[in-house]
Amino acid sequence: MSSKQIDIGQTIRFYRKQQGMTQEQLAEKSNLSVKYISLLENDASTNISIQNLANIANTLEVDLATLLSTKKPQFSDNSTPYTELLFLKLQNLPNEDAEQFSKVFLDLFRSLEEFPKK
Repeated sequence: MSSKQIDIGQTIRFYRKQQGMTQEQLAEKSNLSVKYISLLENDASTNISIQNLANIANTLEVDLATLLSTKKPQFSDNSTPYTELLFLKLQNLPNEDAEQFSKVFLDLFRSLEEFPKK
């Protein structure tokens, strides 16, 4: 068993911010109180039921396993919110869909590289 601890609150905060949501919006959309969301994000000892965690994951459009993972996506200091959001959206798609979208984006980038630069 890994000695890494899972900080669900920080993970929830990360994905909430990636979605551009406030605590109030997350609470409302996941049928929880703002106070509870705040406690989750700020107090690592706060307990959470699997149902509440599933509601939050669904609202944040991430897999339940993503919230429970000890691995967190790391973005470069110069990445934009759009780049990060695109990465997260691709990460949460089924593999086949993510691969198709990635190919489309790469084809688009290749075609843009062929245009003469002004």
